[in-house]
Amino acid sequence: MALAFALTLSAINSSGRGSSRASGSVAPVAASAIPVGTILPIKLQNGLSVDDAAAGQKVEAYIAQQVPLPNRGKIRLNSEVHGTVVSVTKSPDGNGVEVSLRFDQIEYDKQIIRVATSLRALASFEAVRAARLPLGGADSGTPTGRGNTLQIGGDIRYGDAGQVRNRRKENVGKGVSGGVLVHISAQPGTECEGPENGDDRLQALWVFSADACGVYDLKGVEIAHNGKTEPVGTITLRFTKEKMKLDASTGILLRTVAGQ
Repeated sequence: MALAFALTLSAINSSGRGSSRASGSVAPVAASAIPVGTILPIKLQNGLSVDDAAAGQKVEAYIAQQVPLPNRGKIRLNSEVHGTVVSVTKSPDGNGVEVSLRFDQIEYDKQIIRVATSLRALASFEAVRAARLPLGGADSGTPTGRGNTLQIGGDIRYGDAGQVRNRRKENVGKGVSGGVLVHISAQPGTECEGPENGDDRLQALWVFSADACGVYDLKGVEIAHNGKTEPVGTITLRFTKEKMKLDASTGILLRTVAGQ
């Protein structure tokens, strides 16, 4: 039943990533500094084009909001996240393509951290952009960061240092520069879970809601396998047509999982 599916990386101008990217020689290290269950909000650096994708193709992304870790550690904004296309399978009738990929390396502080990740949420560039605009509109005169914004999934962020409230008007965290720190929650009826092993620390969800799960504003794209179960760490996306793509700056929520 699996359709196989393909991705092609189309080059984009990534000048907005700033100068804080990891650089210099790097050495691989263990992932113990990043607990299982940690959310990694990322943006695609390049587009993902179904038409030209191939196994072994590199998929590059970067951290979209600084990620706090235990013991005052952090993954800095714009740290690089490296992925690879594992396989591309096209439906014999030409009505769909599945692309399997892995995001398994994070580069920061001149180190490469190897991780296994699952996919929690995926949102179009347009949805990401809308979540960053004040509810009063781009021309409301409200300084960036201070305005109230609607997170992808329905939470409302009341500006930098303000509360973040879910659809039930419950306080789930706070706004910070460039995103939010919230207590993640499960979404009933989905595979998206809440805290891992009781670890209910604040997590960086960028423009997403505390219970964001699944695909947002990407018609014809679905998550066929999220990577939580075998094959662990392998994410499969299904496109209904070969001529589809994910644009640069598509927003993604990864979550670290226990590797094989």
